[in-house]
Amino acid sequence: MNTRTKDIVKGIAVGLIASWIKSLAEPPLQDLGERYFPPKPNQLKLKGADVNRQPENMPPSVLAKKVYHASTGKELSKKDTLKAMKFIHYTLGTVIAITYVSLVNRHKQLKIEEGLTAGAAVWAATHGSVVPALGLQGKVKAMPKSWWVWEFGSHLVFGVAMEQGRKLANKIIK
Repeated sequence: MNTRTKDIVKGIAVGLIASWIKSLAEPPLQDLGERYFPPKPNQLKLKGADVNRQPENMPPSVLAKKVYHASTGKELSKKDTLKAMKFIHYTLGTVIAITYVSLVNRHKQLKIEEGLTAGAAVWAATHGSVVPALGLQGKVKAMPKSWWVWEFGSHLVFGVAMEQGRKLANKIIK
């Protein structure tokens, strides 16, 4: 197996695990954020503001519903929306991890702060810019303070999980 193929295999494994860890971190981080920064009820109605009680209103769900409606003219059921949300979440996390593993394995200087910087960069490139610009999430300035705790925080967790996963994958797959 050549180096590129190894990095892709490592990236797939790292992406799936880091995405799973991120999904586990979000609910308790939201609870923590809401305890210290209680949101106003109308803020939780914003797209992407409430992962615990409104997963069907999260950006991957909103995207799935838009694409399904545009292609069929029908509404996507809540059950299918949640399935699509997970598929999109894990697919995007895996693509990001493949890119991360491939870049950092070739350019060690990109490994900064044990993955914290990578997590912050992923947040900035998604929820901090593109996702709200596409109308899949409320505007960053309108989001509740509690959102910053769980959304930004879970991306930091994702970045650290990616870096630790990359190190482990490099030891296992040589």
